[in-house]
Amino acid sequence: MYKTKKDWGTMHPAFEGRQISANPHDRATLPSDVLSFSMPDTWRDAVWRILSDQVTDEVLSAFCAAPPKYLASDDLGWLDDIIEMVSGEPSDIKALLGARLREAYGYFRAGHATRTDDLTPYYERGLRVLRPEEAQDKVRYLFLNGQFRGVSETRLEAAIEEVGEDTREGHLYFAAREDSLYTEDGSAGHYLVYGSEYLYCLAIRVAGTMTAKKVLSRIGRPTMFVCDIPMDQIRDGTLEEFAGMMLEYLFAGLVEQIETEVLSPWSGSALSIWTDVAPECIVGHYHPEKVFDPLWNAW
Repeated sequence: MYKTKKDWGTMHPAFEGRQISANPHDRATLPSDVLSFSMPDTWRDAVWRILSDQVTDEVLSAFCAAPPKYLASDDLGWLDDIIEMVSGEPSDIKALLGARLREAYGYFRAGHATRTDDLTPYYERGLRVLRPEEAQDKVRYLFLNGQFRGVSETRLEAAIEEVGEDTREGHLYFAAREDSLYTEDGSAGHYLVYGSEYLYCLAIRVAGTMTAKKVLSRIGRPTMFVCDIPMDQIRDGTLEEFAGMMLEYLFAGLVEQIETEVLSPWSGSALSIWTDVAPECIVGHYHPEKVFDPLWNAW
């Protein structure tokens, strides 16, 4: 089920001037030091250039002459083997591209999905990794206020114990392809409909699923924050995962019969970091007008 503007609540007036288009191509020109995975036209030539000493014309010719039936971004052995055959030297092209992307770009653009009625804390303090005690206090404010029968501190304590290690404490989640967070293909719209996953997990245990969903989905609006995350906050393994997908996308484009799902909403472009993102790294925000709720029939 899709949620639309009729499901929006009210917002505290603030930072309306920071709203940007939901379409990345309708925004201000992407700075040259920002890597936007979802916009391959902005990095295609750069990747070919920074790998030109390894991905030579001979490598490209060898690939096109005998392309593999399938390409896989998680295992680039198909490309490493070609490079080694041509150059005579062992290759780890995914790690190499990850390292060179870090040198070539200062920031990685990605979207963070939430639901809020107040933009001020984000633009003043930035995006913050999960601090469980803050979500627990929000449950107290929303549900332990005398309006709901059977809700108690005892039930909250039990919920905290039950959820336990699933808190994702100290993590902050993003998607390099923003539309994966609100389309049916991406199936991650619950962050925009209900907010923090930890908050949702506590709320359904404290107040019941129907009550929790009703309360959480009436808070403000689904809000997507677009951020330019400093490269030093992106882990090597994360950058290498994206490097692999970029290479799969580029090489699939060289041979007509090879298809790739890279950059499709369902292909996955999630990443997490372990540190807060400063407010000056927020490019802007927008409110998706149509959000698929993957949890709408979960009772």
